[in-house]
Amino acid sequence: MLRLIQIGLGSFGFSWANIVKESQQWEPVAYVDMDKEKLMKASGTYGVPKNRCYSDMDAALSEVEADAALVVVPPEAHMGVAIKAFVAGLNVLCEKPLASNMEDAKTIVHEAKKRNLKLMVSQNYRYNRGPRTVRRILENGKVGEPSYAIINFYNAPHFGGFREKMAHPLLVEMSIHHFDLMRFIFDTNPKNIYAKTWRPRWSWFDGDPCTSVLVEMDSGVIITYLGSWVTLGDQTTRNGDWRIECSAGSIHWDTTIRLKQKGAKEIFEESPLLIPLEDRAYSLHACMHLAYLSGLVKGVHRFSLLRLLLICLYCLVE
Repeated sequence: MLRLIQIGLGSFGFSWANIVKESQQWEPVAYVDMDKEKLMKASGTYGVPKNRCYSDMDAALSEVEADAALVVVPPEAHMGVAIKAFVAGLNVLCEKPLASNMEDAKTIVHEAKKRNLKLMVSQNYRYNRGPRTVRRILENGKVGEPSYAIINFYNAPHFGGFREKMAHPLLVEMSIHHFDLMRFIFDTNPKNIYAKTWRPRWSWFDGDPCTSVLVEMDSGVIITYLGSWVTLGDQTTRNGDWRIECSAGSIHWDTTIRLKQKGAKEIFEESPLLIPLEDRAYSLHACMHLAYLSGLVKGVHRFSLLRLLLICLYCLVE
């Protein structure tokens, strides 16, 4: 088992704590949070001793041996927390976004490289069955070459706290997942981007919770994206509603994945791929994978490494 110090126990932090506790590869060895009540609640819920629950991150890093740090704090605090973890010799798994601005993001990356440590941002949406199935369809050429895609996302969350104070909450906290899905599904990077954000008059967010984005990918695929966190109507899934038009058919992905091939009258529903882990559980697995392959983690049992390789091979076959 690899040892993990979790920094941040907000509402999202608690869900991470549950995922870590259920992991067969990671062991939570300490928690860090400014709220002592949350620390005691996490201790009682997940079994980490009270003397391993810290309100002082420096004390946790100096007193507890670990292999990595999990950073689940507001974005503006990511750089300071990540650098402290690097200085302590820990690899870092960080919640998205990596930082609140480009300068901080570059600094975090630089500090990881300077110390030969691994830094991973948890872009967990790509680790779900839906996007992996859509990508496999495109790779197999069932509908030909993709030309353009239209993605719509509508939701209406009431978070409270820092997210409702952000200047661009949808872009930073949610659309970032969809942008990563674009890169993953089409296996290419953006070349040109135009974006417009705005705040409807009924919005409960201080910043702009709506955006329209036009993306041109390196491959030539054109993507139109419309997102809202303040819809008053029907809501999409977290992934959004995707329509991908290709040279020999089309893909429609929302709650299911449906294909219509060129010239065919019928629409086929594609069964999702079976994968052993999904979402943030797969993020943890991927972080362990990086640690093993880089040789940064010592004392790994052969059985654990064999299990890792079998999971990877299973995913490739599927």
